[in-house]
Amino acid sequence: MTALVVRLRFRMWWTAMSRSSLHLASSVLGALGALGTVLILGPGIALLAARPVELTSLTVPLFAFATLMWVVLSLVAAGVDNVLDPARFAVLPLPAPRLARGLLAAACTGIPAVMLALLALAQVVAWAGHPVAVPAAAVAAVLGTLTAVLGSRAVTSGLARVMTSRGGRVVGAAVVSLATLLPLVLNLVLTTGSVGLDPATFDARGSARIASWTPVGWAWALPFDVATGDWGAAVAHLLLAVGLLAVLWRGWVAQLEKVLTSPMTSGGGQRIGAGRLLPAVLGHSPVASVAARRIRAWYRDSRLVAIALRTAVLPVFFVAQAMFTGTSELAGVGVVTLGIFAGLTLMNDLAFDGPAWWLHVATGLRGWEDRAGRALASTVVFGPVVLLTFVVAVALGVITAPVPWLAVVLAAFFASLGLAVGVGAYLPGTAPRTGGNPFAATSGGAAQGCLTALVSFVGPVVLVLPVVVGVAVTSGRPVGQLVVLALGTGYGLTLLLAGIVVGGRRLDRRAPEMLGQLAQAQM
Repeated sequence: MTALVVRLRFRMWWTAMSRSSLHLASSVLGALGALGTVLILGPGIALLAARPVELTSLTVPLFAFATLMWVVLSLVAAGVDNVLDPARFAVLPLPAPRLARGLLAAACTGIPAVMLALLALAQVVAWAGHPVAVPAAAVAAVLGTLTAVLGSRAVTSGLARVMTSRGGRVVGAAVVSLATLLPLVLNLVLTTGSVGLDPATFDARGSARIASWTPVGWAWALPFDVATGDWGAAVAHLLLAVGLLAVLWRGWVAQLEKVLTSPMTSGGGQRIGAGRLLPAVLGHSPVASVAARRIRAWYRDSRLVAIALRTAVLPVFFVAQAMFTGTSELAGVGVVTLGIFAGLTLMNDLAFDGPAWWLHVATGLRGWEDRAGRALASTVVFGPVVLLTFVVAVALGVITAPVPWLAVVLAAFFASLGLAVGVGAYLPGTAPRTGGNPFAATSGGAAQGCLTALVSFVGPVVLVLPVVVGVAVTSGRPVGQLVVLALGTGYGLTLLLAGIVVGGRRLDRRAPEMLGQLAQAQM
């Protein structure tokens, strides 16, 4: 059964690649990126074998942090290599434990999992300077990798079922927000055990001991315990690591049992209000109608709620770090990043409509009205969040030059909206199916997401660069900074208008083809 599921995973991957050169190109780029990461980090980790235990113990907090980030990113970056949807197996007489073994093996064959496994092998080499710890490092590599992969599956599966109801989305909001803050907290705690960056005086043993008693560090602490002769701690960490895997396994299997025995269609019963407020505020034009529908989706659709929450908590990393370090640039970068990500939420907005977009085609809605309505909805939903975050950062004193940073923030937000509405009309992307797992992806969705992510990260930087140059040139001149603020805002609005026009023309020309493409966007 396990081999069958693994073959099915590769078959689906190959089918997606053979059907689309875009998927093939993005998969190659993803593989090259993972290979580059291994070639850069792997030798650096392996070279710790020639260092004393004070330096080699750095592997414990490093891989503990990687394990935590693996789980957090599974919540933040929806649909990361989740090719096989367990709900598809509901019609087959398969017991959940057998299916779980196959799905876990298939997950371990993905590019991210292979990358983590190779880095874990470099961790084994790092302990070669302490031969007695090498077997423990090998055990840690297996247990740690399985903890990361299985933990992400268990957390996303459990949270996906919770977030199917409106009340559950409140719980999901708290879980996602807290999970996103965990890496920052762990980073601040672990750095307390360091003595500096000088290799001659650096001692990571304090950080290693702290990380070893966290759930994400139990497995990775085994070679450190053995190398330092703490056999009692080694036994305790081994038992805890195995116990954690057992709990994660049982929790995931329980979730699979519910998926395999649940109805494939969900019934009604949810009471939907008349929705008079938004039409009264926005009006009744086609643009306002599209905007009102998408605004409602941002708080009703669990898939979009998850995206909104991840975007909203993003700047907390930068603002909190700026408060601890006194570096105002970090807070400014955090708010700018929030503006960029808030604008880019529109990149695959059409995919969330899926085949329901037929209503736009049937009613003769013009392309620019579709694009403008979606941009207006994102502005209403995320605009106040961006401005409130900026005001809070200024009030806390972590942003000391508000006018220049505000110019960059507004330009970044509007430019990202323009980029999203323009590119989204060409590359609508993929999305979890309506009512399905908000953390799932379609076959090949992760591959296309790599290329879309590349455009998403590079595009806003290029577009906002003129405003950044203007801010740098007018540094120390209040009047010049106000001029840059006005021009930067106008520049961002111009890019938004250009995206609406370009994306609208694309939809007008190829609306039937787009509808056929959207029919495959949700799977």
